[in-house]
This record gives sequence, structure tokens and C-alpha cells, in this order.
Amino acid sequence: MTSTHQKCIVSRRAMIQGAGAISLTGTSYLAAPSILYAADKIKIGFHSALTGLETLLGETQLNCFKMAVDEINSSGGIDGREIEYLVEDNQTTTRGAIDKTRKFIFEDNVDVIIGMITSLERTAALSVSAPAKQLLIYPTYYEGGECERYLACTGQIPNQSVDPFVPWITENVGKSVYILGSDYGWPQETAKAISTAFEINGGTTVGTEFFPFGVQDLGPAMDRIKASKPDVVWELFAGADALTFLKQYKSFEPGGFLLTNGLDELFTTAVDGANVEGIIVNQSYFSSLKSSANDKFLANYKNRFGQDKWVNAIAEATYIAVYLYSKSVEKAGSTDTEQVIDAMAGISFEAPQGPVSFEGSNNHLAVNSILGRCRNDGLYDIIENFGAITPTVAGCSLT
Repeated sequence: MTSTHQKCIVSRRAMIQGAGAISLTGTSYLAAPSILYAADKIKIGFHSALTGLETLLGETQLNCFKMAVDEINSSGGIDGREIEYLVEDNQTTTRGAIDKTRKFIFEDNVDVIIGMITSLERTAALSVSAPAKQLLIYPTYYEGGECERYLACTGQIPNQSVDPFVPWITENVGKSVYILGSDYGWPQETAKAISTAFEINGGTTVGTEFFPFGVQDLGPAMDRIKASKPDVVWELFAGADALTFLKQYKSFEPGGFLLTNGLDELFTTAVDGANVEGIIVNQSYFSSLKSSANDKFLANYKNRFGQDKWVNAIAEATYIAVYLYSKSVEKAGSTDTEQVIDAMAGISFEAPQGPVSFEGSNNHLAVNSILGRCRNDGLYDIIENFGAITPTVAGCSLT
């Protein structure tokens, strides 16, 4: 993502192709050695937006990253090898993403890099990691289109979020849409996917606007929405700007039913419930998913990080990313980057959000597509679950 962007829960039995079952919440690895060899550690570099526009998302992402690592280590590590991790703050900047990626690769000699929120961070990091042939796992939902052997993505892309969502909208809500968001890649490209999907489903886009980071006055835009009389308003703002939009949208009441694929519990629990109640959101994960495994996962998370804390889709996809790497190393029998990437293809398991699988032809994850209606407390009632959807990246063939 994205950036508000937006992907930690079910812990049924996870399957590594050709291997035994494991528990995703880290309770046990069958046949895993009980002794960790400190001299032969696996090193993961994590960098994300721990300060700056996306701090709220980056901190929760880091929590789920740490939890997954600790679960794997407490269960015997990866084939008996302990995971060691390094954490850096890229400050939600392209310069930071480049510098931290370069440090991880050329100074710290990490085996893999995981993290990041915005597409700006991903693109910047990839400009360093891909030429160096270093695997980077990006867990945030984003605009799609990446086709790169050394990049693996575990968040939603438009054919998993927008494409199943829009037919539901045109059938249940309305056929005209006004799109607003931050002025960068994720909102811009996602807006194109939204407009295309509305057109395919007999709808129309009546307005599209993008705003610089840190925008404060959205009043003129609210007037334009009111004049356009759309059935639907689709917001795509990044980080703290999403909170600004939510408050002003409620204050101005310009009309149109508000929905998005870019909000989650971290945002909607951070504002007054009156500002968000009724918004419909598509994500791959919601904390309110009902299952014994999700209950267990959330209990573990809250016990560790605070009873008032919630998990969002980006953090859950980060949790998945650590397990995906772990399983790929076990399948490959090596941390060699080329072997690990080859091993990723076809891996499937029961993740917190439900079943997921890795598509080797484009290095994206088949993730779930779920609709939630926001409640007054900022959490979501599940109203539709489209299940796991195979990722589509036009023209991409990596295998």
C-alpha cells in the first residue's frame, strides 16, 4: 500500500508443501530441532515507517513482525536455526528506504528484508534490492503491477480488493462514484482500477481528486462532491491524512455513501465513532473475524502489546510474510536467495485471515477479500467474505 495502508489471526494447521503440518501461531513445528544453533542464525532486516506520516501503521506492523519471529524461535527456529532480526526506521521517506535497504544488504548481510508501508518506500527499496538480487517481502496492500523476481507481496492488489467489491457496490449501493485520495502511486493507480471496474459494472466516475501529504482543508473538495451528487464516495488517503478526511467528511456531510479499501481498525478506532459508523471497507483481514484461532491470536497480541491494541490487515500480512519466508527456507533447505524464491511457488497454508497461497508466476499471495461495515466503536461487522482470490498481474510470467 499503500499507505494507510493497508493484511495476525487464525492458527489452524499450516501446510508446507511436501512437509509436515505446522501451527501458524507458533505452538509447534513437527520434527523441528529443539536446539537453536546461535552460531548459525538466519538474519532478517525489517524497516518501515516508525516515524512520519505512517507511524500508526508501521508500529503495529513491527509488533506483528516481532511476534511471528518470536513464535518461530520458540518452536525451534527454522530447521533449528534461530532468527535474528534488525529493525530500522525509514521515516516514511524514499531516502530512508534506500539508505536502510542499502545498510541491510551491504553492511548487515541480511538474508531477507521485510516491511514498508507506502508504495514510495517499496519502489525506493526495490531500486537497491533488485539489482543486488536480494529478496524483499512487501506486506502492504498496494496498486499492483509489480513483476519482479526479487520482490514477494503478501497484501491485496486491485483484482483482490476492487474487482470483487465494485459489483457488490453497484448492486447494493449505487453506480456513480467520486474518488479522493493522496497524490502518489497507490491512490492514483487504484483510482484507475476503481473507474474501470465501475464502467464494467454499468457505473460511472463523476470525479477524481488527489491531494498533497498533510492536506488540512478539504472544504472545497466537499463542495464539489455535493455538487456532483455521487452515490458513492471512495477515499484513498494516506496515514494521518485519512483521519483528517474522515473528520471533515462527517462535518461537511457532502452526500454519497462512504467506502474504501484503505481504512482499517487502526484508523477507525482513533476517531469518534460518529465519524466512521457505517463505512464499508474491503480488506484481507479484520480483527473481528470470528474463529477460535483469531481469538487466540488476538489474545496473544493484546497480552504482549496492550489490551487496547488492535491488529489491521497490513500487520497481519507482515505476520504472514515471516511465516512465508520461514516455510520457504525449510522447503528449500537453504537460505540461498535463488533457492528460497523458487521454493515459495505453490506454498499454501491457513493464515490468520484464512487460507492463502503463493503464486509463483507473479510472486504475489492469493489473499482473502472481505467486506466489513464499521461500527460505532471503530471495529467491523463482517458482511461478505469472497474468500481467497488468485492475484493477477497483467503480462507477468516469472516461472
